[in-house]
Amino acid sequence: MGIKGIAKLANVSIGTVDRVLHNRPGVSKETEEKVLKIIKETGYTRNTYASRLKLASLRKLKIAVLIPEAKHNWNYWKLPKKGITKAINELSELGVVVDNFLFIDSNTFKNLANKIIEEDYDAIVTVPFFEKESNVLLQKANLKEIPLVFIDTKLELESPANFIRQDSHKAGMVAARLLHGLVGNEGQYFVVNMLNDRGIHANNKQRESGFREYFKKRKTEVPIKTINYSMNNEFTVTQEMKEWFNFKGPKGVFVTNSKSHLLPEIFDKYDVTNTSIVGFDVNKSNLKYLKKEKINFLIHQQPRYQGYAAIKGLFNFLAKGEKSDLNIDIPIEIVVKENVPEIG
Repeated sequence: MGIKGIAKLANVSIGTVDRVLHNRPGVSKETEEKVLKIIKETGYTRNTYASRLKLASLRKLKIAVLIPEAKHNWNYWKLPKKGITKAINELSELGVVVDNFLFIDSNTFKNLANKIIEEDYDAIVTVPFFEKESNVLLQKANLKEIPLVFIDTKLELESPANFIRQDSHKAGMVAARLLHGLVGNEGQYFVVNMLNDRGIHANNKQRESGFREYFKKRKTEVPIKTINYSMNNEFTVTQEMKEWFNFKGPKGVFVTNSKSHLLPEIFDKYDVTNTSIVGFDVNKSNLKYLKKEKINFLIHQQPRYQGYAAIKGLFNFLAKGEKSDLNIDIPIEIVVKENVPEIG
């Protein structure tokens, strides 16, 4: 039994049956109940793949992707794009297309977000770097019933939202446990954050909060110092940092971003010894020092998978009405020199 057969039995148009199947407005309650009853009695199940394949030549599913521009400082963002490209290659014959919009600051994010809303995309993937602007985009998307998925970071926004990301607070706690095992109670600890145009990124804050909570829960009083630096400048050692690093005991350094690779050379330059480093992301620069054991652990956020999962999840929602893949908590994967993943 196909849609035509159901429409004939219910004495309605094929378009009406389609609206009921996709839970779209424009159908009276009485008609909806009659169609649903026939669907149940006939055991009809929709072949989403076949249906979408037939529609692909007539109507594309257009998804807008709004992420940071992958400049030198932000090369991390090349990885979600690779995952997005993989998903699109798999779904292209089903009429799924993606338009990439790249922002460099809050103003370009706002302007591009407005453009996306005006052009009536079927779905949106973005990053909640800027809380105010993300709330505005989410509100506008909800008004137009455009499904929106945030990747990389989770923020407490004004409306319920979909997130595919790693729990940054828990990742910070994991980093603290790893460093604590290497440094112990007698060492000193340092948290290194990167600043953007709005200050410390939400991910960095959440990770540092988790890091500190680990020691608080264990009632372990250890000195933890925070070092913040601008992503627009090279990491430099201040006089105060030199004095901190002159401590001869064990030192644990937690880098809350993807720039762990900046530290080994600096430590060598200033003859800083007895250090252990935990950071994020398996980029080539970090892996170079991980293999040399100058970085001890890396936490992998699987950014390529985040981009891939966002597109696949939105397709499943648009084509099947399935919401389960719109929210994913990425596992906290610990990488050491013995289990380096493929990053090509």
